[in-house]
This record gives sequence, C-alpha cells and structure tokens, in this order.
Amino acid sequence: MSPSESPIACVLAALDPDQRQRHQRLVGELRKAVSGVTELSDGFAFRLRDDDTTWMNTAEFITLERRCCPFLSFSLDSEREQGSYSIRITGRPGVKEFLRDAYKLG
Repeated sequence: MSPSESPIACVLAALDPDQRQRHQRLVGELRKAVSGVTELSDGFAFRLRDDDTTWMNTAEFITLERRCCPFLSFSLDSEREQGSYSIRITGRPGVKEFLRDAYKLG
C-alpha cells in the first residue's frame, strides 16, 4: 500500500444511518439479481438480471460503496441489444480476498 492508498477496510462512518440501511437493502436486492459470478485476477464480475430497476440499484450501490470502500474499482456494463448487465468490482492485491469474505463468495 502506498501512502496515498486507503487501507482495505470499510469506513463505516462514511455513510449515515439511512445510507447504511439503504446500502444493506441494495445488497439484498442485487444478490437476488445475480445470475452468475466470475472470479477475476483482481476481483469479481457479477452478471445481473436485465431490467431497469437492477441497473438503477446497481448504480446507487456503486455510489454508496465508493464512499465507504474507496479502495475498490467498479465497472458497470450493459451488453448491446438488451443483453444482460454486469458489474465488475476489482482492486489492488488483497481486494479479491476482502470481497470474498465481505460478500461470502466461495
């Protein structure tokens, strides 16, 4: 970790109580929307159900997650012709293990 990098740990104080509650609800909704998980060298990619609510929930999740976990990188993709959505959550060494533990990924 360089001096400018934040530690690989959630900053719970970055979200107020309402935001934490909303974040938890979003995580629950997104778990239901996941149709596949791909392990990457530096994190995970999650294939999501193709609907507008899932897209908006994912964007809101990223907005909140970036506040409490600034060490994560996010990519939200939509396949052409109304294909599925996917979110990639990645980062520097140690992030994949953090994600595996935080989101209980096999």
